[in-house]
Amino acid sequence: MNKSYTLLLLIYIFIFSSCTRYQYISLSSHLNQNETKEFFNENDTVLIKYSFSGENFPLTITVYNKLSVPLYTDFGRSPVYINDYQINNSFGQYEQSGFIAPLSHSTFTSDPLSDKQLPFTHHDSTATYTGSNNLGLIHSYSEQSSLVYIRSILALSTNEDLTKPLFYDYSFWVSDVLQTYNKPALMTYNPANMFFIKKETGFGKFLSWTGIIILLLVTGALSAGT
Repeated sequence: MNKSYTLLLLIYIFIFSSCTRYQYISLSSHLNQNETKEFFNENDTVLIKYSFSGENFPLTITVYNKLSVPLYTDFGRSPVYINDYQINNSFGQYEQSGFIAPLSHSTFTSDPLSDKQLPFTHHDSTATYTGSNNLGLIHSYSEQSSLVYIRSILALSTNEDLTKPLFYDYSFWVSDVLQTYNKPALMTYNPANMFFIKKETGFGKFLSWTGIIILLLVTGALSAGT
């Protein structure tokens, strides 16, 4: 490869790497958890599982219908609350009613609920986390001290007109926040009760814009010299 273009490649890699900070946020609840850390509740009618895995705080609900008749999810009456703030139309990508056939399951994923990282100061960290490719600082919270509380209400009805619904109302709270510069691909542990939020650092933004200008200048100089 021509040395000039090798230089361009190195500049490009320097500009667009190591400029993003990640928070991996874990949730707890009084619900049971399975082996993948999904929260769940089960009765004679349904098995409901909750997962938060993904970017920017998605909520994924899987409903298994144990009945011999269909169930309908009333998304208009299935809000999500974050710290008592009601988020309506959390499942806005779906129509008003979600159909769940008898003896089968359906999965519904909400729109992203938040893209804001939580307050985090190094001197308040309760532990330093070091694992395979996982290096960062952790804040841990009890149910009483948590910064974020989540409440999910799910309305299910056996009637297509959504009358006489049953409401499944469960709560969750943030129990751990791991702050690191490791991308999701480097994380060796990705349970269902953990989501991530990324944020470009101020230095990263400066470096990106400065680097882009340098890259343009170098490209122009190389072009002029050929």
